[in-house]
Amino acid sequence: MATTIDGICAGRAWHSHSDHRGTRSNIVRHWWSYLDHASWGMSLVIAQKRLNFSPRNALFLMKPKGWDSVSAFGLNDKIPSAGIAHMIERGIWDDSILGAPSEWPACLKSAVDIMLPSRAQIVMFWGEQYLALYNDAYAPTIGLRHPRAFGRPAKENWSELWDDLQPLLDRVLHGGETVAARDRPFCIERHGHPEIVYFDISYSPIKDETGNVRGVFCIVSETTERVRSQQALKESEERLRALFSQSAAGIGQTDLEGRMTLVNQRFCEMLGYQREEFVGIRLQDITHPDDHPEAERLFERLVETGEPFDMEKRCVRKDGCLLWTAISVSALKDEGGSIRQIGFIAIDISANKSAQEAQRLLASIIASSNDAILGIDLDMTITNWNAAAERLYGYSRNEAVGKSVLMLVPEDRRDEEPEILRKVSAGRVVEPYETQRRRKDGRLVDVQLSVSPIYDSSGKTIGASKMSQDITARKEAERLQTVLTGELNHRVKNLFSTVIAIARQTLDQDETGRNQVAAFQGRLMSMAKAHDLLTHRDWQRADLGELVKQVLEPYPPERFEIDGCGVLLPQKAVVSFSLAIHELATNAAKYGALSVAQGKVSISWTYEDATAGLQFKWIERDGPTVQRPTRKGFGSRLIERLLAAELNGRSTISYDPAGVICEIEAVLEPDA
Repeated sequence: MATTIDGICAGRAWHSHSDHRGTRSNIVRHWWSYLDHASWGMSLVIAQKRLNFSPRNALFLMKPKGWDSVSAFGLNDKIPSAGIAHMIERGIWDDSILGAPSEWPACLKSAVDIMLPSRAQIVMFWGEQYLALYNDAYAPTIGLRHPRAFGRPAKENWSELWDDLQPLLDRVLHGGETVAARDRPFCIERHGHPEIVYFDISYSPIKDETGNVRGVFCIVSETTERVRSQQALKESEERLRALFSQSAAGIGQTDLEGRMTLVNQRFCEMLGYQREEFVGIRLQDITHPDDHPEAERLFERLVETGEPFDMEKRCVRKDGCLLWTAISVSALKDEGGSIRQIGFIAIDISANKSAQEAQRLLASIIASSNDAILGIDLDMTITNWNAAAERLYGYSRNEAVGKSVLMLVPEDRRDEEPEILRKVSAGRVVEPYETQRRRKDGRLVDVQLSVSPIYDSSGKTIGASKMSQDITARKEAERLQTVLTGELNHRVKNLFSTVIAIARQTLDQDETGRNQVAAFQGRLMSMAKAHDLLTHRDWQRADLGELVKQVLEPYPPERFEIDGCGVLLPQKAVVSFSLAIHELATNAAKYGALSVAQGKVSISWTYEDATAGLQFKWIERDGPTVQRPTRKGFGSRLIERLLAAELNGRSTISYDPAGVICEIEAVLEPDA
């Protein structure tokens, strides 16, 4: 195009035909063969001066694709009307910097004649000021700047990109170069805001008859939409590649036989293969034998009909382990709708399957449990109800679920349920406790309740699970045992009273006998109190602290300093320990610290859980000076022999002048 414009403007072609007086049509046909065909499908023919055509009907000819010939006459019928051409004819720009078109240089007129009818986007920049001239096809590319930009210096209307545009124009105007580029970016403000647009550009010099460059002829084609579409496509492809490579799901493609042609890294990790190891392996080949027939059937139907399918199946890993997957398989079709490949997405659901199996097992346990298990939400509405609950409370599942749990609570225990939910909601532990609940028939039933919180997937408490054990039989047994124990206790006390009465009648004859009766009575009373402690503990064990306090009850409490942890004495040691403390207290009251007002007794003990070892100490102080006895009485023998034997330990009594010291070391057998 640049060469054509140069030839036309310089008049070289015209001079070769200056003497030719053929018909206009012959001249036109000659110029069709001379000019290059533009990419937009038309040729331009300039026939000014020599052809003597009118400006609108004879300055140029267009030859659209498919025209076999062109007549030089009636060309207005073939040329669409151009707004800018009409404006020039009407003289709108006659007072512009360029002046009236009649005063323009011949090369400028020729270039304008080429530009105006063209359907290509063309803009010219004339002279050192780069005065802008353009056609109707180009006008939309500058938006709101049209028509004021026509005939004005380019710097006025392309100011935001002038630093970018001017060097290109200078290369053409001052250097005579031809500048071309594809998808050249420019930052312009054509609609009141800056935007990046793209053009294919071809900038050529416009030369006068002397060969001097007078302007720049710019053929442009805006490619912004294409570039943006390509960028969007590229970004979409990058996102798809990232999705394919980084997805948490296994993704792949197979041919129509099921042989894998493409898999992502996640699928390789799921099955334990390297990517190249999947070559030639069919998707069906890694399917568990029990799931293979159904998978094969669905795959064949997909290939035949294009119907996609989803299924949960077990895949066999490379190491032989099973992997539960949820797989979605669909057809990949070409533009004609034919199935070319098969695509699949596989998700590892092994954890879900394990959770489902655990949930199923738990549901089975709950359903078959002999304990009544029910669930409630935070509004105290029953949400679950097992078969044992039906048997215990008499309500069927349909009758219970959706009802308030308060229908099971007696009137005098209505505060229990809200308190349970407050503790559960606050994250506090609810210890198992015994209470009563009301059956459907109105009868009360003794139960032991165990309460656990129910959490949602985020760890938030949404309700409570309650397990009820029917303890009616046990409560009846306990009530019967209480009655029998009370009767036995009564009879034993009567027996002690009878023994004491016989002792008085037999021995209470003189002063010595009365003293012996008193000692004997004290020992029997100590045994009776130890007996009381055992009855309170179901004849199993008795607390050492309670035993000490009970035996020392006859004495002022301020005379004793007692310090020790909670220790349960075995049944066989309770009576012996009670008698030992009684003997120590009696001896202290007669001869030791308790025989004087200022005397004190310190009693302490420690217990080691790991060894079940008990260390017990009795220390008297501030009493009379202690003299070692000349013989051992009943109390000393009881402490040092009987108690040591009962407790599987050692007992010693030291007669320190400052006060008697008794130390007992024992191992408390757990099953004693």
